[in-house]
Formats: sequence, structure tokens, C-alpha cells
Amino acid sequence: MKQLGFIIAMLLATAAPATAAPNQITARDGSAFALTADWSLDTQAAGLASTLGSRLPVSDVLAAANRSTNDCSASREQAQPEFYDRTDIPLQPSQILHSSARFCWDDADSTVSYWVPQGVTGSSDADDDGQWGSNKVMAVSWHYDTAKAGTSKDHGARVSLVDRVTGKYRHVLLVEPTSSSNFKAVPIHAGGMAWLGRYLYVADTSRGLRVFDLERVLEVATDQADEIGKIGTRYHAYGYRYVVPQVATYRQATTPPSPCVPQPNALCFSSLALDRSTTPDTLVVGEYRDGRSTDLSIDGGRVVHYNVDASTRKLTTTSGKAVPSKAVTTPKSNVQGAQTWQGNYYLGRSSADKHSFLFAGAADMNTYSWAVGGEDLYYEHGNGLLWTATEHAFNAAGTLIDKRIVFAVPLAGITPR
Repeated sequence: MKQLGFIIAMLLATAAPATAAPNQITARDGSAFALTADWSLDTQAAGLASTLGSRLPVSDVLAAANRSTNDCSASREQAQPEFYDRTDIPLQPSQILHSSARFCWDDADSTVSYWVPQGVTGSSDADDDGQWGSNKVMAVSWHYDTAKAGTSKDHGARVSLVDRVTGKYRHVLLVEPTSSSNFKAVPIHAGGMAWLGRYLYVADTSRGLRVFDLERVLEVATDQADEIGKIGTRYHAYGYRYVVPQVATYRQATTPPSPCVPQPNALCFSSLALDRSTTPDTLVVGEYRDGRSTDLSIDGGRVVHYNVDASTRKLTTTSGKAVPSKAVTTPKSNVQGAQTWQGNYYLGRSSADKHSFLFAGAADMNTYSWAVGGEDLYYEHGNGLLWTATEHAFNAAGTLIDKRIVFAVPLAGITPR
């Protein structure tokens, strides 16, 4: 372990400026990251539900699931941390994590280029008993890549609702209601999600958080794959049968440049997780930063915590603002997923087409093997499992590598420093 630490320290020293932060999580002032709550879209979502005459629960969507997960090909399994094979940064056997649960998408979703998996959450976030109603559910967000789709129409973000008992799943499209009893796509990266009661919180990289109502799923016509919103007397959503309307926004005061670049007073909302080990529960925002920085206020990236109201499952606000209960700066760059539990941080680092690393600790961090293309993190508290979804169907050169998988490792097998 000491030898590994020395190797990693030397690698970081050559890749980062000499003044970069030490290998330690550092508490910082989070007041600049206060979010203004705006629930005005709730009224418009209610109007939409009334106009369409439908307001469906998640159970109805799962009952109409039209796709099936599979047992994963050898190629997809290779993305898991137990297949870590890097010789440039060797790890000891004790640092190799092993997955204990997994599923893969059907072949069409596993190899599609223009829809890319990102955020992960599930019914363990949504309710204390780990289920939503009678269903055990996983939810994974996907963002749309217009360039790869060859269109100027951004289809926005979709969510796969997966029945973990049957293995069946269905995609639903996230939409934003408009003032004219209509809706439009939500063109965001959707890099992180957390499911709090009826509300699905989704990261909007530069803006903050968007909130969608999973108890107000709406059914629309499916015969117009290239149109969205009201056309004549019918509603469409790029061929999707179900849409989930946005009901709220939590917006930060300062908008970073686009594409998002972290600023001392502005956050990039890259990942999202719920920590049920705190009192009250906290929503955890992780920030992706590409590389290290000499600016110690943003070096690596920030992780910011917001308190959750136990009864409403909305963020706790003071004078209309959700003020962070805690904020830290991490020494790890390229973090795609951040989960906290019992005072420890778990940071999943991304990679292009190689395995990467999971870091764990309350201050200094231990290093473990991680996925090829791992994204958001989700802790399933009932089973003690830490989940992620991998994103890569293709490598940077455009070659099919078929490495998409959703898997979990036991949290008990990860020892924080």
C-alpha cells in the first residue's frame, strides 16, 4: 500500500503543478453555492396532466416495460473493476474491487452512439424500505448527442426505469412544461440523479438542479419520432410513450462558462447522490474537473451537501435559498461520481478506454480499481451496494468497444482511509 501511494504521488506530481493541493479533502466555504428554489413549473405540470387526462405512477410504466436487460457479454463485463489490467499504474490484490451485482442493456441500447448513460439512482434513495410501492427500481439517465445523431434537434435527456425483479425496463423522456400547456425537451447532460420521494433530482451542469415528478408521468402519442410537444390535438415526445414533467429548478447565482468550467464562486453540477446516513438526509453534488489546477479553491473539484426536508423531500431553504450544509474541495480530478456515507467520501474517477480508480476516505483517500467509463454513484442502503453505470459504447477513435454495464460492489469491501 505504501509503495502504491508513492507511485501515485509521483504520477500526480509530474502531471500537476508543484503548488497543487495535497492528497487530502479540504473543508471550504460553500456559501457561494446557495441555490434559489423555483417551484413555478409545478402549476404548469399540473395543467399538462389535466389537459392530457393522464397521471400515471411508476408502477404503470414498469407494467408496460418493452425492453429487457441481459446477463452481459464478455466485452461488457470487462468494464468492471475486477478486470483491472493497467500496467502503467499497478495495484495490489487488496485494491482490486469485485462486483457482486450487475445488468446490461439490450443490444440496441448497449451500442447506440447518440444516447449515452450518465446518472444512477433507485428506489433505495426514494423510500426507506428500498422500494417504490411494490417495486424495486433502478433509474439511469442518458444524454443525447446531436452530433452523433446527425440532427440539430436535441432530444434532451431520458431515463430508463428498470424493474430489478423482472429485468424489464422502459425509457421515459424528461420534459419541461411551457406556459402554453405544452412541453419541450430538456437539453442537459443529466450527469447525476437522486430519487427523493416522488421527486427525481437531476443535475443540470451549469444551472444547478432540475426536479421532475415521478408521480405525474404522462402518456403521449408515439407515431411522431421526430417531433415533440403538441401537434394539432395530440402530444408527442420523439416517439416515447411516456414523459416526466419538470416541476422545479434550484438555480445557482452565477452561471459558469459553457462548456462548464469550475469557478471559485460557481459550481459544475456533474454528479448527484443521496446520503441517508446523515441527519437530516443530504443531497450530495459532485463536480467534474478535467485535470488539476493551481487555484486551490477549485483544484480537483468540489463536493457540496444540501439538507433535505424529511417530510416534503424538497431541499431545506432559508428565505427561498438552499444553503449548503457542508462543502469540500477534493484532490482528485476527473471525478464522475461522488457518494458520501457515514462521514466518508467515495469518488469514482472516469477514463476514456482504460480502467480507472475509486477513491475512499474522510480526508486522505485509499485507492481502488474502478470501471472503464464509470459515471454517477448510487448507494443502495438496503443491500450495502455501491452502483455505477458505464458510458462507453465506442472509444475516442470511434471504434465499437461495447463496454456499457450497470454494476455494484459491496461497500463493506472498500476501506476508507
